[in-house]
Amino acid sequence: MCKLDGITRSRRKVDTYKGFSIIEVLATHHWYNSFDHRYEMSRQYETKKERYFEFCKEGDENRPSKAYECWASNIAECKECIDNFIKDDSIYFTTAEREKYVYAPNRKCEWAYGYNGLMQIMREHKKADKRMKILLEDRLTDANFHTDCSFLCRGDYKGFEEHAANTYRFREKFEIITNTCRKRLKNPEELKDVLKKVLDEVLAKYDTTVDVNFIPDW
Repeated sequence: MCKLDGITRSRRKVDTYKGFSIIEVLATHHWYNSFDHRYEMSRQYETKKERYFEFCKEGDENRPSKAYECWASNIAECKECIDNFIKDDSIYFTTAEREKYVYAPNRKCEWAYGYNGLMQIMREHKKADKRMKILLEDRLTDANFHTDCSFLCRGDYKGFEEHAANTYRFREKFEIITNTCRKRLKNPEELKDVLKKVLDEVLAKYDTTVDVNFIPDW
């Protein structure tokens, strides 16, 4: 069994470009392999080193959460990332931004969204700037709501609402108990079908469907 035991990073400023600091990051991934030899465990540690570059606004060099994650392989590539960021600042995001607008909200709701939660995201998306729109889309992607996210990416709010309404319906439980004198119902499954047909007709105007299950009470 191979497990990740942790990551250590060292960071240093290596250049300045157009108001941004270029940071070299040296990351060491610590792995260990566990072996079970007749119930005796042993560990073999391994390390993997990685070098990449990211950038931040000047003055934020000692604040890793404020760095824009571009994972550039060299300084020249990082400068290209900065140029792209200046042209369209929605390309890269900081760890702090993703924590605040993507990961923390998803942890709070345990990555579960129903109709009301999705409508709240849609309303926020409608009035958001381009940068915040992408973060909201990333929130849905992180929660594995990929189809819903695709509607927001296209700005198809009507399609988003219709998909949410049809996919994440509200479930409410009602109970019907029959009391039959002296003899049990001969064919309760037949009654179940009759009840479903009647209830579907009655509730059709509410855009509501019904599931009827027979549970014998012995």
